[in-house]
Amino acid sequence: MGHELGTILKVKQLRETTQIPDGLREIVKEFNLGDMEIIESSDEIINLRLKGHSSIKDLLNKGIKTEGSFCAFEAGMLAGIVEHMINIHCFAQEVECGLQSGNPYCEFMIVFQKE
Repeated sequence: MGHELGTILKVKQLRETTQIPDGLREIVKEFNLGDMEIIESSDEIINLRLKGHSSIKDLLNKGIKTEGSFCAFEAGMLAGIVEHMINIHCFAQEVECGLQSGNPYCEFMIVFQKE
């Protein structure tokens, strides 16, 4: 469901993978998807932190903990947005969930498929 939403949002088309972090920042801000921080970016991968997103923002301060990933919706949405921006198939995964770690953010990894 998140992936489908990401592919229908109106996004600016990009030509280079180096433009993805800035393009992603714009989309996250425009659609109020949370506060995003890029940790690492290359032509193969983007690691980012997303704070205040819909899946956990109201749960963090309620003492709720999970055993593993909880934010598959956001991971799918990030992959869909990136695919729609640059027309490259990618995979996104939550690598750290705030509900598991106690951090005020979740960390995601977006990997671009090489042809």
